[in-house]
Order: sequence, then C-alpha cells, then structure tokens
Amino acid sequence: MRIFGLLAVAVALIACNNTGKLGSAKLETRLDSMSYALGQDLGGSLKEQEIEVNADAVYAGLDADAEGATPLLTEEQKQAILASWQAEMQQKAMQQMQEEMQRQQQQPPADSQPFQKQSNVQSGSIGKPAPEIALATPAGDILKLSSLRGQVVLIDFWASWCKPCRMENPNVVRMYNKYHSKGFEIYGVSLDRDKNAWVKAIEADKLTWKHVSDLKFWQSEAAATYGVNAIPYTVLIDAEGNIIGERLRGASLEKKLAEIFGE
Repeated sequence: MRIFGLLAVAVALIACNNTGKLGSAKLETRLDSMSYALGQDLGGSLKEQEIEVNADAVYAGLDADAEGATPLLTEEQKQAILASWQAEMQQKAMQQMQEEMQRQQQQPPADSQPFQKQSNVQSGSIGKPAPEIALATPAGDILKLSSLRGQVVLIDFWASWCKPCRMENPNVVRMYNKYHSKGFEIYGVSLDRDKNAWVKAIEADKLTWKHVSDLKFWQSEAAATYGVNAIPYTVLIDAEGNIIGERLRGASLEKKLAEIFGE
C-alpha cells in the first residue's frame, strides 16, 4: 500500500509539473524535487523487498516526458489521479486563504502607519481621562465621545468582518439592555471600510447604541489613539470621562457593570 500511495502522489506531482497548471517556475521546481524524493523512496521500498531497482530509474519512469522513460501508469490513470489531487489541493488552498484573511483582518498589518505612532492610551491608563473621539455616525453626523459625559460609557472597537466581535455582540446587547436605563451607554467604533456592511451588521445584531466610524479599516484614527491592535477591544469610562476598565468582555464586563450599577 505504501508503494502505490507514493507512486500515485509522485505521478500526480509530475503530471501537474509537466502540464504547467500550477503556474510559476518556482513551484514547478519544488514539485520536481518532491517527485524525485518520492522516486527515491519508492526505489528504496522495492529494494527492501529484494527487488533490485535503480531509484533514479524509478523517478525517470514516473515522468512520461523523460527521455527513454516508460510510464508506469497509463495516461488515463494519471489524469484520474491528477484530477483528484488537484481538487483536494484547491480545497486546502481555499481553506488556508480564508484562514489567512481572517487572521489579517483581526490583526493590523505590520507596516500599518497609525500603529507605529505613539498612542495616547498606554498600559496603566486606568484613572486617566479618555482621549476624545469625534467620528461620523451612519447618518453622517459627527458624534463626540465627550458628548456622552455623565454616563458610564463602554467604547467598543469592533467591525462587521470580525467574527469574535460578532460572537460577543449578543452578550453586549444583553448588558446594554440590562443597564442602559441606569446610565450605561455604548460608543461603538467600527474598523469597517464598507459602510453597507457596517450598517447591515448593526441591524442584524440589533446594536441599538451609538455608532461611529471613519471607515479607514486598521488605519482608524481612533484605534491608533487608543493603541488598539486587535479587536474586539473595549475601554470603560466613568461619568467624568476617566478610564476605569480595559479589555472587558463576557463575564469580566458583566462583573464590572454589576459593581457599578448593582444587580
């Protein structure tokens, strides 16, 4: 079974290499190297069974284009293996691409200029005044963070494309509904760049609090000011506008709000 498995993979690699369907010369070189290694392994396996064979010759026999080579599989067999292998690789490549996109979306790019600046909010900022934010609402009006003075405000950095943010939203909605009448407000700062996606997420998740964004993705000025390098990210400020909590989510947010407002 090991021999036939190695042979199938090696033939698929060679077929892809020869047809050029995978593109670049760099990848072709890599596939050729892998095919040679598999040929060596196959030759070694045959030798272990006391079948005398030259490993280099086995490799050549896998390549239908090699001079003087006799293919070990028919063209139809190779094409069937190739089709199956390509489908599997395409699926894996798509999965890896999606995972990479999600990872990049949840973390700022290394060369993102705003995050190279010195942010105003640093570790140990509890008790200090929260920096001002003045961004546009979905309706286009400028809403300042300071306009909410007199209430306990949760600054919630999020985005429609951020899966952890969307998963956390039901909990935030529950906290808002429980404490809003007691003086709790939320100032949602979106790191979206697509206004329609932003607005649709607000409606879909039933986020009835205040929302603002400059639609600059990871270049958001507010995110740079608060040193945000991953979302969701929250900052809790008291009625006087001073920071009293950071990175509060789930149970930690609920506990803090219970301390402030009571059960």
